[in-house]
Amino acid sequence: MSLRLEAEQAMGLRFPERNGEAVIRFEETMEVPHGAEVLMRGLYRDPDDIKKGFKNLHQETATLLEILMPRRARLKEWLEELPEQPKEAESFLRETSEKIQHQDRKVSQLEHELISKLVESGLEDLFPLPLSAFATLSYTDPCAKIFLRPLGRLAEILKLSPEILRQVVRVHFLYSLLILAGQDLDGQSCQRGNEDAVLIGIASFFTLKHLKKHPPEFQHCYGEWVKAWGGKSFQRLIAQESSVEKVRAAMIFWRRNPELSWDGIWNGLQSFEMEKITSPRPLSSWPVR
Repeated sequence: MSLRLEAEQAMGLRFPERNGEAVIRFEETMEVPHGAEVLMRGLYRDPDDIKKGFKNLHQETATLLEILMPRRARLKEWLEELPEQPKEAESFLRETSEKIQHQDRKVSQLEHELISKLVESGLEDLFPLPLSAFATLSYTDPCAKIFLRPLGRLAEILKLSPEILRQVVRVHFLYSLLILAGQDLDGQSCQRGNEDAVLIGIASFFTLKHLKKHPPEFQHCYGEWVKAWGGKSFQRLIAQESSVEKVRAAMIFWRRNPELSWDGIWNGLQSFEMEKITSPRPLSSWPVR
């Protein structure tokens, strides 16, 4: 079964068709969108400044070596044959020792400054990014646009498989598109406006259910990607242990009733389940549409 058919079956929705072909507006591009510049730059807050720090440290280390290497050679000579005048050795050792101490202080200071800058650079400084750094989703004319270069950069930084990451992101947005553009069994389309939190929560629920059929690396890649744009909070909307049937019913009702909130629908569904257990009467507060 194709991914599209599997998604349609799981959600109870179908993509609209044209000339017998499903209409799925899905684009992958090598563009770097606004908001992804920091990611493309990498983990360093100011890479040019870090490079300058390494350059200065390299130069001062070279200067230190220029003092140490002749001293080492002279000491080796004196191992084999002592200098004619003890004062010569004393003067040499004092002079080179002062130079070494002075240069070592400069190297240590540069090391300290560079280490401080490196500590300031890291994953905490880079994330979270906006979701739009990886993909955009249009509500008015449902279509998804995925930016491959930022995804590749994320895979490189987090040591993920670029191809698996690309696949799981495609799955997420396929479910997102199906929620927005799909038609239910009555032929009705989505009546909601821009409600990212609920859309992401529902798409994540079905994506994770789908990925459980794959090796653990798929779920790991998806989790790391969601974490990269701060999407973990959206996943709390629907517990993973919830049944697909229950989420599907709530999702379809939510799509068709823009005047009702997701929380209201979800809580109403739970109340309905409890009432079915305790009483055969239907839940009168829910109109059938």
